Amino acid sequence: MPVMLDEARARSLASAGSARGRDELTPADPHPGEAASTPFAIGSPSGESRRERRFLGEDVFLELGAAIASGVLRDGDVIRDRELAVRMEISRTPVREAILRLQQLGLIEISPSRRTRVAELTNGAARDARRWAGYCGGIAAREAVDRLTPADAEAAISRVHALRAALDAPAAAATAALDLLTFLAARADCAPLHAEVTEGQFALVRALRRMPLAIEERAASRDACQALVDAVIASDGDAAEAAMRAIFGVR
Repeated sequence: MPVMLDEARARSLASAGSARGRDELTPADPHPGEAASTPFAIGSPSGESRRERRFLGEDVFLELGAAIASGVLRDGDVIRDRELAVRMEISRTPVREAILRLQQLGLIEISPSRRTRVAELTNGAARDARRWAGYCGGIAAREAVDRLTPADAEAAISRVHALRAALDAPAAAATAALDLLTFLAARADCAPLHAEVTEGQFALVRALRRMPLAIEERAASRDACQALVDAVIASDGDAAEAAMRAIFGVR
């Protein structure tokens, strides 16, 4: 399921990223500093086991990603791993790992001057996110339609209608698009695809919220939504793939 950040927690993270200081993330820094004493410490050198660091890093990834996607963290905001670690009561290692994942997704940039900032959302990046969603969504729709139970088909159609109704409201449309995409990906019986969609969700939501579809694109998406409903009813994988791609402007 899509993960969206609680506003109060997001603002806490945003305030951690807005202060001035010298603790920005730098991949070349071989000395991340001593881990603070936390409830997670179990005697490993960093204060956390490798397994715990992975789960903690996932929490940081989800919270930071959602804060960027929702606009609580804005383009150019400085992110400091030490301050985030203190606020979340964990060591800096999982924070760094999460920041590097977000960098790979284009949501965070690390400059040669050692500054770690929220990356600017360009028109090209927004188009890339939509195209990615069209391709992934097309595969998910194609693979899912033959596997949908009657209840799943009804739920899928309900999500398509919700997206169609929300197209004129960017924030609502972003949430509805992600809901539909993740629903179909989860039912495509393809773990790598579902993982890909989950990883890229924040880039998509950010793009749809900030750079919504033009009027003519929204009209085409509405037509594609109806085509997807028809394809789900007919269990037509080819038509479902084409419709899902068209919803995101992919031909």
